[in-house]
Amino acid sequence: MPLTQDDILILKQPFGTLILDREITKERITSFLKDAKKVVSIGDATTYTLISFDITPDLSIIDGKERRSKNNIKRCIIDDNYNQCRVIKFRCRNRAGTISRDALSVLHDALRISEPVRIIVEGEEDMLALAIFAIVPDDSLVLYGQPLEGMVIVKIDNKVREKAKDLMSRVEFE
Repeated sequence: MPLTQDDILILKQPFGTLILDREITKERITSFLKDAKKVVSIGDATTYTLISFDITPDLSIIDGKERRSKNNIKRCIIDDNYNQCRVIKFRCRNRAGTISRDALSVLHDALRISEPVRIIVEGEEDMLALAIFAIVPDDSLVLYGQPLEGMVIVKIDNKVREKAKDLMSRVEFE
């Protein structure tokens, strides 16, 4: 069964704590990161913000776009020109509004690596947040952007995992 309008409304709501743009500081973000098993950033702006705070996510997922438009300003996170952080890079394809089997496979592979990994998505990374919620270990933190509002920080537990799996059961796989 495809996503319903209710599902779409659920997806537009923050899955965790929303930090408004004007409240995003290195200290505020760092305070959430204590004791996190893994730190995952989803989206170019979120990844760029963390890197600018000298926070290297264990896994970052980007697509070279911000709000569906190419962003040349943040291309440096794809090219590793921003700081001294070196990451292992993976690439995958994922069409908008779907979760590809290719992307799922790459996510699983990336989570097995102990060094920082950056996944560069050809297509769109937004729906991959559901897959990440479903497969990262408990007590991991997932950070993603809430368009025109701020950054969402999600602490993964069974409740978040089950909600994500329920929604994923209705997302188109390719």
